[in-house]
Amino acid sequence: MSDIEHTLEPAAPPRSLKERSLKEQWGRLIALVSLVAIALGSFNDSTDALEKIYDFSLAQFTDIPSQDKLNSVYVRASASVLDEHLGAPVYIKRSGAGDVIKYYQDSRFVLSAVIQDEAIAAYLVFPTQGFVPDTSKSAGGQDLLSTPFSAQEGVTDLRAALSRMITYYIEENTAGDFSNLYTSVSGYSEFENSLTEQQRAQFTTLTDELMMGEDVTQSAQALRRTLTPNFYGYSTLGLSALEDAILTKSEFRLIQP
Repeated sequence: MSDIEHTLEPAAPPRSLKERSLKEQWGRLIALVSLVAIALGSFNDSTDALEKIYDFSLAQFTDIPSQDKLNSVYVRASASVLDEHLGAPVYIKRSGAGDVIKYYQDSRFVLSAVIQDEAIAAYLVFPTQGFVPDTSKSAGGQDLLSTPFSAQEGVTDLRAALSRMITYYIEENTAGDFSNLYTSVSGYSEFENSLTEQQRAQFTTLTDELMMGEDVTQSAQALRRTLTPNFYGYSTLGLSALEDAILTKSEFRLIQP
């Protein structure tokens, strides 16, 4: 046996210690189950209680329940899917075109959905800080919300607004896993974050050029290099139908006090 092997060997914990630790963990779990069973007086009640504890622990310490909710929502599904998996909407309004827009709240995101003919025509997801949803099916892939807009190619349309009430940038992309069924959408809204002075100046240039009907290629590229998406979604509609569904700072404060 070499000197290196001899040095490393004792670092491995003895098997008896591992077994003792495992037994102690199981012992604590069994004790907890017993206490719950004794307190509630029946096995069925204790099982229900443990399920509630498990669900509560998942919701508090993991993103699994939130991601499961998002996995259940898809474009062209019945609007009833939203209520079934996300609960009742916390905010409802109509767009300028008359479409119903419903907002749903989760501890880790806000979702807005545009409803047409009792079906989901489009929806946008606004994750709160710290939550990284699965965006692998979008045009930007899993890194969508951690890389600048400039990392995405194939943009077909974009919109922007800058005002005291709402500031946003949104773009449409025909790539993604289900590009034959709907388009991918990504954007930035000032609902939870604030722009830097440089970004605000770039927003001003872009929105002015959009208003004047000028070529926005250079100004859009400049903004896309410094801005990272903080919301995403999927849509069968054009961007004009989605602008009213973008979460504003005041709406976010109302929904997530």
